[in-house]
Amino acid sequence: MQITYLGHAGFLVETREVVLVMDPWLSAGGAFDASWFQYPCNHHLAGLVQERLADSSRKRFVYVSHEHKDHFDAAFLQTLTSDAFTFLVPHFRRPVLRERLAEIASEDFVLCEHGERLELPGGYARLFLDDSELNRDSAIFVRLGDRTFLNINDCKLHDQLRDITEEEGPPDAFAAQFSGATWHPTCYDYPPEEYTRISKRKMISKFEATAHAIEALHPRVYLPSAGPPVFLDPMLIEKNFEPVNIFPRAPQVIDWLGKRLQKSFPEFCAPEWMPGDVLDVASGEVVAETDQRVTDAEFEPYVRAYAARYADFFRSRRVQHVSERAEADYLDSLKTRLGEALQQKLDGFMLADRIDRPLYVRFSDAPEHLMHVDFARRVVAPATGVEEEHFYELAAPSWELKRVLDGVLTWEDFALTFRMRLNRAPDVYQTLMQGFLVMEPEDLNPFCAHILELESRAERIVVEAGGCRYSVNRFCPHQGGDLEEAWVEEGRYLVCARHRWRFDLHNEGLAEQADASIHAIPLEED
Repeated sequence: MQITYLGHAGFLVETREVVLVMDPWLSAGGAFDASWFQYPCNHHLAGLVQERLADSSRKRFVYVSHEHKDHFDAAFLQTLTSDAFTFLVPHFRRPVLRERLAEIASEDFVLCEHGERLELPGGYARLFLDDSELNRDSAIFVRLGDRTFLNINDCKLHDQLRDITEEEGPPDAFAAQFSGATWHPTCYDYPPEEYTRISKRKMISKFEATAHAIEALHPRVYLPSAGPPVFLDPMLIEKNFEPVNIFPRAPQVIDWLGKRLQKSFPEFCAPEWMPGDVLDVASGEVVAETDQRVTDAEFEPYVRAYAARYADFFRSRRVQHVSERAEADYLDSLKTRLGEALQQKLDGFMLADRIDRPLYVRFSDAPEHLMHVDFARRVVAPATGVEEEHFYELAAPSWELKRVLDGVLTWEDFALTFRMRLNRAPDVYQTLMQGFLVMEPEDLNPFCAHILELESRAERIVVEAGGCRYSVNRFCPHQGGDLEEAWVEEGRYLVCARHRWRFDLHNEGLAEQADASIHAIPLEED
């Protein structure tokens, strides 16, 4: 088995009988409305993938893990000859991914259930799904001959890795995300010191989850993947160069893992392998196939030169946005449409009354245009200012919100553009507020039903921390992670393996900076 790194979360897995392409993000237009771009640039590999998928002497497959645009690159997939390969697609409740892929390949298309085994020449593949409404993602395990590869990209099924290892044995190669990809704290209005503190905590938390995954799996080879992107838009580019943020690069995580894991460190890691490099899984050796290499020390000049190639593109976009803004009644009309869209969400949101603070949404380029969402009364109305002590506020460019209202972007795509500013008081995460902001109207009630189903689970487990035993809910209230696979930090915090939520066992199991609890009860010693 050979694995060619395609950049970001993309891989090309080959044997003499099989070609399997995973999450090829290769087109030059970026993702999430041209806010994310591949690092290092990998556009030159499109031809290689097209060539491999045209090789009729082998069975050919393309796996798309989920619908995020840095994994599902519709522009590139549409360049492929659809009858030359078979799509492997996770069977999520939400049908959008399979519907979009069916438009590209209506016949050669396999929907895969969680854990289902799909026979391939010389072996098989299995998909593992995380379909928790707020998240939809999947991982893939491949066995070809006597070699194995587990690629979880940015799927959060860390609480299932031991089960996968028990069933399949330690994988030869393991690929997993190590970099963040959320708007917190990236887009929040924190003082610099607080932003740095939160970013560092989240970065180390992500590294720790990767270390725990390696300890659970015992792979021979670890391949850092699925991040980070770079931001080439002039309004975002400085995010690349912050001293500390949630977008570390591969050399940072490899250095940290080496110190953290020591004797259990994999035989081989690839801190600076480039798109186009090839791993021979049997030997663990990497062949540097590309001369387009960039070291971590060259990061800033490389990114600034990369951005310069897109200067005209972003300049023309700005001109277009200014032209649109000049139209009569543009802002008033857009504000009305925004109110209608928010009201549509609110009308179908059956757990709205659980949100204890209002949401304000304003245009950052016209801050006087402000909408107020009252969850308790289920009313959306214009406002003149923030009046409550407790609130959540989102400010975004009018042109970016227009792209959501026009159907060009989903609400989740919009959230990942990072072209907004957020503020919340108190600074506490609410799962329901997050769902309202990033989900489509038709998905809100299945999301609420999932929340209620999690709350109905009565199973409890006993955990030990700091020499004490506690009875706690088995499943994380956030998205249902199995706390039997949690770990303890600082002798008091139980950490969910999926999203690293920390629950304070000394404080009744309350989550840190989130409105949730696992209802921890200290147990008396016998």
